[in-house]
Parts: sequence; C-alpha cells; structure tokens
Amino acid sequence: MSDGEKPKSALSARGIIRRFAHLLSAQVVEGLGSALFFLYLAWVDDVLYGEIMYAIAAGVIVMKVVQFGLYYPLVLELGGEPKERAPESMNRVNLIKLALLVPAMLFVGGFALFKGFSVRLAWALFFVSLGFALEALAETFFADLRVRELQQREARIKIAASLISYGFGFGCAFFGLSPLITALFKVLSGAVRLGGGVASYFQVHGVRWFLRRTSRGVWDVFRATAVFALIEILGIVYNRVNIFFLEDAMGVDGVADYCATYNIVDSLSVLASEQLLGWVIFPLLASLWWTDREKVGPLVRRTAQWLMALAFPAMFFLYIWSDLIIGTVYPGKFEAAAWMQRYLVWTILLSFESNLFCNVMMVAGAAKVLLAFSVATTVLCLVLNVTLVYPYGLAGACMVLILTKLLMTLLTFVYCQVRFRFFRFRDFAFPVLLACSSLGLFALLEQFILHQRAVLVAFAFYFLMLWRPGMRIIGRLPRSGTRRDINALSNK
Repeated sequence: MSDGEKPKSALSARGIIRRFAHLLSAQVVEGLGSALFFLYLAWVDDVLYGEIMYAIAAGVIVMKVVQFGLYYPLVLELGGEPKERAPESMNRVNLIKLALLVPAMLFVGGFALFKGFSVRLAWALFFVSLGFALEALAETFFADLRVRELQQREARIKIAASLISYGFGFGCAFFGLSPLITALFKVLSGAVRLGGGVASYFQVHGVRWFLRRTSRGVWDVFRATAVFALIEILGIVYNRVNIFFLEDAMGVDGVADYCATYNIVDSLSVLASEQLLGWVIFPLLASLWWTDREKVGPLVRRTAQWLMALAFPAMFFLYIWSDLIIGTVYPGKFEAAAWMQRYLVWTILLSFESNLFCNVMMVAGAAKVLLAFSVATTVLCLVLNVTLVYPYGLAGACMVLILTKLLMTLLTFVYCQVRFRFFRFRDFAFPVLLACSSLGLFALLEQFILHQRAVLVAFAFYFLMLWRPGMRIIGRLPRSGTRRDINALSNK
C-alpha cells in the first residue's frame, strides 16, 4: 500500500471512532489534570492562582497569534499532496509561526516591564505565554499526524505532556517551591509536545526536508489566512481582555475571583462551540452550502432552537446552585465568585448563538464582514473596560463580558437574518415558553417543598417537555452529516 493510499478501515465508522477516541482520551487527561492542578493551586496559594490565571489569559492570545489561522489551510494542503511534498508545506507554516512568535514574546516581555509587574508575575507571564507558543508550533506536526491517521501517536504525546507538566506543577505547589519554578509547568507541556511532534516528523518524513529553507509561497499563505486569523485573535481578545483591566484595577486577587467562575462558565461555552458547532454543524453547513443550499436555513434554525433549549437548563443550574458549586470547589476566600456566576451565566446563551451565526457567515463567504464585526466588538469592549471595570471592579468585568458578547450576537444575528431570513418570531417561542414555565413551576414548588427537590422537579419537567413535544415542534438535534439527518431537514 502506498503512502498516499488510505486503508479501508480508516474510512469505516469503527476507524473514525477509534481515532476520535484517541484524541478524546488525551483531552480528558488534559482537562482533569488542569482542573485538579488549578483547584489545588487555588487552595494552597490563591495569589499564585490569580497570577497563573492572568498569565494563561495572555498565553491564549499569544497562542492564537502564533497559530494565525494556519491549521485548516495546512490540513487541506497536506491532504491533497503527496507525502514527499508535505515537509515543504509544514516548513512554510512554521516559518510564519516562528516569525510571529518572536515579536509576540517580545511584546509580552515589554508589557510586563511597562506595567511594572513584580518579578514573579513577570516571569510567570513570560513562561506561561512561551509554553502556549510552543504548543502552537507543535500543532503543525500534529496536523500532519492527523492527516496520516496517526492520532494514537498524537494522543500519547499529549498525554505525556499533560502528566509531566501538571505533575511538575503539583510537585512544586506541594513542596512550596518558588512560583517562578511552578510557572514552568506550561513550558514543559509545550516542550514535550513540540519534541514529540518533531520526533514523529523524523519517523514519518526523515530529516532530508526538515532543514530545507522553504520561503516560496510564505507571503501567499500568510495573506490567505489573515482574515480568519484576525477573527480568531480578536475573538480571544474581546473575551479575555477584561482580565488585564481587572488586574490593573484590583490586582491578582480580583483576577483569581473572576477566573474561579469564568473557567466554569466558559467550559460549557467551549463545549458547544467545539464539540457541536465545530465538529458537527460547521461541516454540515459547508457541505449543504454548495450541494443543497435550500436546506441550510432549516439546519440553522433548528440548531439555534436547540442551542437555546440546551443553554437554559445549564444557565439555571449554574445560577441556582452557584453558592454550592463555588463553596464546594473553592476555599472560602472565593465567595465573590458565586455572585459573579449568576451574572456570567448569560454568556452561555450568547456564546452558543453568536458562534453559530459566525459559522454561517464564514460558510457564506462573509468573512470580511465578520472581521469588521469583530473589530467593532473589540473597540466597544475596550471602551467598556475603561468605563466599567475601574469604577465597578468585579461586577464591571462581568458586565463587560456580557455586553461584548451581546453586541457580537446581535451583529451576527441581524446580518444573517437580513441576508437569509432564517427565522420567524414563533421559532423561539417553544424554548422560551418552556424555560419560563419551568422557572414558574420552580418558584411555585419552592413555597411548599425543599429547595433541592423543587430544582429537581423543575429539571424533570423541562427535559420531559423537551423530549416529547420538543422533538415534534423543533425536530431532533442535528448529529451528523448522514443522509438521514440531511433529508430530515426537508420536513422542517
């Protein structure tokens, strides 16, 4: 079998599930490791926890800058060319990433000096950002492994990186080592990923192409990905920049309180964005847009309805049990995170819907319009940070995030509605009425039975109504690109 041939098993459902399971296992290890490490850090040293959270906010931005939207074009190129040409494409991408990494890290260092940070916060910021940058470089090699159907090798590398980095962090925190040493956990993660990726590259391609200077086409690749990269970068900026203003207004203690609940709420938003919208809905939209465009409208409408229907119970759960969740997970000094969580739950619904409309705009070729919306949202976000965070502190930071996401949701919704007319007013009547009915039932029952029982009864009523009449009124949640799911859209 030639290198370019794909084994038959790779195209089977079992082969797809097996490769997905490898990556999912690595993600589970990463998620558990990070959650346990950060929670332990919050218990043993809340100041260091706040500093690390601040550094992570900067590191995520650095990672997006270094990645620069190059992943999807690289995958398409690797999948459509012979194996012997792959190193040239990878080198071209890495040249761009390295060219972006250096000024990004210089900016991080200059920012720390400009802000006059303490030595430990400055180095934590630098080390964590460097770790994220190294992970961005490693993604080039992981993209090649995915195209070669070597997800098991990628998973082993990522699991090793998670175990080593978070094990190192746990050890440093447990033995009370210097925060400067503890902050190296992310550098270890990036180094292990990058080292494993390079080693796999040598195994697959050898060394003959690795040192070859590949500058041809670098500018074309950079220019082609610029719009999508800027959309991603600005998205990270307007979602996380309030952390930097909060640190300036209240110090790392305020950052720690805010991130304690932000990490919980944001994890649900990311779950819908990456798992449902990114892995299921976006490929369906991309396929239908060119092959059966009249079914795009029903797909978008049904997805928007289901996202709203799923967001409401998640919001209610985090709102009604915010004190219990924060009080159980974090030490007592994080009590402010509980009332902030009751604000931030609104970002779940806004994130669900705005990410859907952003996907529609990208599929429809409106990336430049979406970039303009991102610029406008970022500008408003900066203005809101100046006007709300300094006088109102934590409450101001929460309002900045809510209002920023609200603007992006309104802009993308209005564009999609004006251009495509996806929705009618009654399309959202069922999920809204169901949520109001369940909330009313909870308020009534709470007068007669225990609070926890009232919550459980309200949840049972909500999901029972969603399962029975909900399935008939709005249809099933789109699950895959199979013909059954696509044909079902014709009935809605």
